Amino acid sequence: MKLAGRTALVTGGSRGIGRATARLLAQQGADVVITYRENAAAAEESLRELKDLGATARAMRCDAASPEQVRAARVEIERDLGPVDILINNAGAISRPADWSQQSDEDLHRTIQVNLLSVIHGIRVFAPSMVDRGWGRIVNLTSTYSFNGGAAVLAYTAAKAGVNAVTTAMAAELGSQGVLVNAVAPGNIDTDMTRAAGQEVVDWAVRTTPVGRLGTVDEVATVIVHLVHTDFACGHTYVLDGGQILRI
Repeated sequence: MKLAGRTALVTGGSRGIGRATARLLAQQGADVVITYRENAAAAEESLRELKDLGATARAMRCDAASPEQVRAARVEIERDLGPVDILINNAGAISRPADWSQQSDEDLHRTIQVNLLSVIHGIRVFAPSMVDRGWGRIVNLTSTYSFNGGAAVLAYTAAKAGVNAVTTAMAAELGSQGVLVNAVAPGNIDTDMTRAAGQEVVDWAVRTTPVGRLGTVDEVATVIVHLVHTDFACGHTYVLDGGQILRI
């Protein structure tokens, strides 16, 4: 199997894109750790799925926005499975839609912490051991909002644009040491979060996407895992949106 002997960490791996990515990594032979913040039931379901594939897998509660919890997770992972070779910074949450002048301080701060600072914390905690071994792959999840803006989600848009910048900065820092950093920017993907926005939003997304549908989590996972396998892509943000960004 292509990733046998590698340990992968997928933050926010209990559902959606994170879960699909964890599943594909497991199918390719990696040992997989998923983290979650609140939904233990979803994490257990995802964990069972990974184990049914024959993978060595763990699920652990960890707020990716907390550097203390991320450091504690590293200790536990290294004790049980060894050092992390593959880091998928997937944990994120969109802020409650509101006019820019009406977003609360709490929403602003938490959105930046979950979507941007979690990526920085993850890299700071797990990249050093990758550098020591001369091999690592880091894929950060961003959004097409980072390019074209997102009305009523100022903090989310700003955070995801920050992830793009972190990706290029860390690629420049780490690429010469065998650690390749890239990002994937999905457009409208068929997830619980997208569906929760309402049918009107879903209809708009389909209508403005040239391929005429929402993307699937498996399609995003395929691109993420492709970047895990690459030996040359470094510092890029890959847009996967069915062409929607061309029309907005």
